[in-house]
Order: sequence, then C-alpha cells, then structure tokens
Amino acid sequence: MAKKNTVVQEYGAELGAGIRRGLQGLNTVCSPKKRKTCIRLIVIPLLLAFVGMFIGSVENSPAFTAVGGLGLISLGLYQFYVGRVGKGILYTITFGGLFVGCLIDLFKLLVTKTFKDANGFPVIY
Repeated sequence: MAKKNTVVQEYGAELGAGIRRGLQGLNTVCSPKKRKTCIRLIVIPLLLAFVGMFIGSVENSPAFTAVGGLGLISLGLYQFYVGRVGKGILYTITFGGLFVGCLIDLFKLLVTKTFKDANGFPVIY
C-alpha cells in the first residue's frame, strides 16, 4: 500500500511541475485598457499637430495653426487614459516629449506590445 501512495505522489508532483512550467510563459494578467484606444489617442493628436503646423505655415491660416496647437497640447491624453497622471502632465507640457516619447510609446504599442498601464499590466487587447 505504501508503494502505491508514493507512485501517486510522484505522479502528482510531476503533473504539478508540468502545469507550472506550462503556465510560466502565459500572461494571465493584463490591463483593462484598450490598445486600439491608446493608439488612437496617440495618432490623432500627432496627425492634427503635423497637419496644423504644415498647412498653417504654408497658408498663413490661424485656424490651421490653432488645430496644430490643439494637437500638440493633446499629445499626453493617452498617458491620462492609462492612469499615468504625472507623465500625462509632462507630455502635455513638453508636447509629447518633443514627439520622441509619443513615438517610442507608439512603437511599444504596435511592434513590441510592451506598453504598460499605471499598475504595470501590459496593454495588449
């Protein structure tokens, strides 16, 4: 009887170890924030800023310049969306880290999928 219990225990230990190994690479926790919304909150202000700056400077139009300014100011919106208020304020004041911070975060969202929210969970859906 003792031999049967040890065999069952060994099998149980092997099974548990296999399940743990299988779950190691599985990301079971992610952010409830939507990836598409983050991408839109980066791309739309970038387009507004570029279009407003270039068309506003070519045509000397104050309306297009205002649209460009609105795009520049709203480059930090996605940081507020994911819960990073401090970084959102910084990106709003510095126009998205002079576009570099926004482009890096856009790369993290689109290519590497390593962009994280304020709680440290990846934004993957």
